[in-house]
Parts: sequence; structure tokens; C-alpha cells
Amino acid sequence: MKAVKKDMIERMRSERSGFTLVELLLYAIIFSVSAIFLVNILTSITQTEVRQNSANNVSQQVSFVADTIQRLVRQASLIENPAGVASTSLSLRMSATSSDRMVIYTDASSTGIFLTQTDSNGVVSTNALTDSNVTVGNFTVTKSETSGGPAVVEVNLTLNYNTTVDRAKVARSWYGAISRISAATFDSNLVPNSSNAFDLGGSGANWKDGYFAGNVTIAGKLGLGGASLAGTLSTLKSAGDVGFSTSSAGVVLVSPGGTCYRISVSNTGTLTTASVTCP
Repeated sequence: MKAVKKDMIERMRSERSGFTLVELLLYAIIFSVSAIFLVNILTSITQTEVRQNSANNVSQQVSFVADTIQRLVRQASLIENPAGVASTSLSLRMSATSSDRMVIYTDASSTGIFLTQTDSNGVVSTNALTDSNVTVGNFTVTKSETSGGPAVVEVNLTLNYNTTVDRAKVARSWYGAISRISAATFDSNLVPNSSNAFDLGGSGANWKDGYFAGNVTIAGKLGLGGASLAGTLSTLKSAGDVGFSTSSAGVVLVSPGGTCYRISVSNTGTLTTASVTCP
């Protein structure tokens, strides 16, 4: 009898020490759901981190390019871009001979933004303002000119993160209008882009003084002292005196025969003439 009871107790202990099939299935379901939940959380965190890193990278490069353009435009002596024409490059003349001309541009394949510097010896150096992590979605520069005011450069810039992974694709844009805050100082020829089309100053908007170390060639008429040339055939007209600083200077006239004479004055105020080489 004792042996039978002992056997029954051992059998009951054996049955309680294992797992039933229902318990195993329940445990498997709980583990699977927990694993899927944790994997989704990890995936979401990873995707967010990747996208945030992409956004930070693009934002930093957009800021660097924008800051560089603003700084160089304000330091420039001249903005060479034609007014009102959108361009993929910005050409600047600088006062320093080590970087007389600077061009900021995007290449034909839009792989980046570049800065080219040309020194006074014609040596060209090129530096990349962006790296291979980004591509250029848009880079457009337009110069605007206002009457009586400085030139303004409008810049539209868009950089894209360079990736084929959809969740990491990020684009950042920047728009700015930049004007020079100081007067222009030219270090090269000041040449209009169209001959006989533009004025230097105007009626009621006159320059004060002009200083030239070389020759001045005038193809039209010259009015001095505010003299109006309207309705006159004179090439030179003065509303005041024409003075000479030395007695050896005078007015040179050409005779009908082609000989030139200088008209001057003696100490007694008498006009005298002397044959001179024709100018």
C-alpha cells in the first residue's frame, strides 16, 4: 500500500514539473508579440536617427553656402552679373589682388556648389563649398538694380541629401536678398555690357568731381559750366570763361590751308599768333 501511494505521488510530481502544449503556445505567442513590438520600436528609432542626421548635414551645408555668399557679396567691389537675368553662377570682383574675381556656381550635373578665385596673375583655384553628401536641387542668382540704390543679389538655393534610401531623403532651401553695404572700389576696367547705351549720372543726379590721370576721349559734344548743347551745332560750348594756367598755352586753330596757329596774348594784351604743329 505504501508503495502504491509513493508511486502515485511521484507520478503527480512528474506531471506538475513539465509544460503543457497550451502553455508552450501561449508563451510562444507572448514572445513573438514582444519581439515584433521591440523590433518596430528599434526600427522607428533608427529611421528617425538616420533622417535627423541627414537633415542636420544638409542644413549645415546650406548655412555655410549662404553665409559665404552673403559675406563675399558685401565685400565685393562689383557684381558682374547682368541685371534681371537669372543665372546659375555669381561673378564678383574683389578689391584684393589675390582674389580679383570670384565666381560661385554649380556644375552642369548639379553635384555641388563651387567657388573659383582668379588672382592678378590669372592663376585660378577652385574650392568646393559642399561635399558629396548633398546634391544641388536649385541654385539661381539674379541681380536687381534700383535707381539711386545699391545692387541687390537674390539667391535661391536648395540642397538635397545624396542617398537612394527614401527615409533618408531630405531637402533644405534658402532664399536671400543681399546688397552691398559699402561703396564700390574698382580694380579693373569699368566697361558697360552694351556700347552707347548707358549714362554716368543724369539730369538732376550729377557726380561732383572727376579726376583722370590719362586721356579723356569724347565722341559727342561737351558743355562746360552748365552750358546746354541742345539745338546747337557746337561741339564745345561753355557758359563761363575758358582759362589757361600758363602763357605758353592758347587756342590752336586750323587755317583753310591746313596750317595750325596758336592764338595767345602779349604782356600788353595784344593777341599774337604762332605757327604750331597741328594737334
